Amino acid sequence: MKTVCTCLATLLIAAATATAADVAFGPRAGFTHDSGFDQFHFGGHAMLANLTANVHIVPSLEVGVGDGTLFAANGDVVYEFTEYASNGWSFYAGGGPMLGHYTKDGHDSTDFALNLVVGATYDLTQSRELLTEIRLGVEDAPTVKLTAGLTFF
Repeated sequence: MKTVCTCLATLLIAAATATAADVAFGPRAGFTHDSGFDQFHFGGHAMLANLTANVHIVPSLEVGVGDGTLFAANGDVVYEFTEYASNGWSFYAGGGPMLGHYTKDGHDSTDFALNLVVGATYDLTQSRELLTEIRLGVEDAPTVKLTAGLTFF
């Protein structure tokens, strides 16, 4: 718990140093699976800061509906593998803390967890890109999330 709070505080401090010109954002949607529930999720993400040329802070908020309701706030730090970028495609990997609140049949739980994420982006135009990602949950996070979205610069 202490580690998760420290990670979240570090992300917030780094994000606060970003200027408006550095911010990219967009919608996302996909499928969430865990033992006991399957859901459709939707939400948004933002690229708030570049810690280095290849390391980015990318928080996201998602709402899952289907078998119950899941609200998730993710605080990802990702590394972009620019050395493997070609023909508009780029790849990234990383992870971070997740704060999730799950409700089903009158019962609810709130958990801190960790996620690992692997994804790819494709440049559609100079100001827009498509993203696809796989998110794997560690501990109290959903087992897997498959997500697609757009990012606007």
